[in-house]
Amino acid sequence: MLPLTLPDFQVYAPPPPPPVQLPGWRIFSRSSGDPGPRPEPKPPQLVGAPLACDRLKPVRYSVARLEHIWNSTMTTLYVTDQGAYISVYRYQFQVFYQRQLRIKVPVNQVSQIVLFGCCNLSHGAVKLSLSRRIPILFLSQTGRYFGRLKEEGRAKVDYLMQQVKCANDPDFVRRQAEAIVAAKLHNSRVLLMRLNRRRSDRNLLVEKGIDEIADLIVRLPAADSLDALRGYEGHGATLYFQALGSLFVGEFAFEKRSKRPPTDPVNSLLSLGYTFLSQNVFSFVLMLGLHPHFGNLHVPRDNHPALVSDLMEEFRAQLVDSLVSYLINKKIFEPSDFTPPDDRDGVYLHPHSLKKFVKHWEDKLQQSIVHPHTNVRVPLRRCIELQVREYLAALMGEVEVYRPMTWKW
Repeated sequence: MLPLTLPDFQVYAPPPPPPVQLPGWRIFSRSSGDPGPRPEPKPPQLVGAPLACDRLKPVRYSVARLEHIWNSTMTTLYVTDQGAYISVYRYQFQVFYQRQLRIKVPVNQVSQIVLFGCCNLSHGAVKLSLSRRIPILFLSQTGRYFGRLKEEGRAKVDYLMQQVKCANDPDFVRRQAEAIVAAKLHNSRVLLMRLNRRRSDRNLLVEKGIDEIADLIVRLPAADSLDALRGYEGHGATLYFQALGSLFVGEFAFEKRSKRPPTDPVNSLLSLGYTFLSQNVFSFVLMLGLHPHFGNLHVPRDNHPALVSDLMEEFRAQLVDSLVSYLINKKIFEPSDFTPPDDRDGVYLHPHSLKKFVKHWEDKLQQSIVHPHTNVRVPLRRCIELQVREYLAALMGEVEVYRPMTWKW
């Protein structure tokens, strides 16, 4: 038998590697027709309560500061130049004067538009304002209110029915009217006390007005009718303006309140400020769906928003009278800022002086104060809205009586 011989070189195939077990996976042979790796079922695991529900270690989430909730970048667009034209481009209101672009404001930052005298708007500006529910106010060049352009359908039927019901309830009307008069007299008295405190000499007229207004506040519950209540309010206003006139310094004299027309510079500033105040209250009343003609203190009549007149009473001294006293006593306005008396003895601001008043008015509305019912520091403009909501709460029975916003001495 011949010996078995092997070639010099032989090729040996390596043995196949053992199957590798991965966590949760099994390796299958391709030759068996299996499609490949499959997940291996895991045993169920018991999951405990999340850490956020742990009573021993509560999770503290970051909370925004309260003033951020009320932070508002909304503004009022005032147009005073005669012949100005407002158009819209890329959701911005653009104001042109003498064919030159003077200012442009994003539409989402405009709460209302106020036009003085002869100012025009494009069809696009009107359409955008109505679609965004931005009211357009029309005033004369001297600040007399003519009317407003606004969208329809904001009034709420439930609120209107409740307003009609409450208007026929003598007890409800009396409670709200007395609270409004008491707040107006209180705020007027506080302003007199603050202005008198800054004087170096003693003013007997102011001290008399302060004492008599305090006596009127005490006697309010004894008023046997709404007419008597209005009589107290009128007498208090007379005492107040007599004392306020003696606290003005400088070249301007103020003896009594004159409205239509204002016969002196101080009355001109007061009338313009009251117009601005009433239109701010008017806007918030309409925004919340209330009807402006159902009031309590003021007698309801055609073409008179009695509710607006009611809700602005508490803000007269806080917003307008305090601002006018500051402008007069700090000599920010001079006699040259006002027009000579016209054929009706009316005195008004010149156009360039009107812009100066508008600036100070807006600065006043942006001043922050702690709202007494929410204990949150908000701008005065926001306080007006909160007070309209306060009246809505009284109307719907959430609070027993309307709580006006009063100054602290």
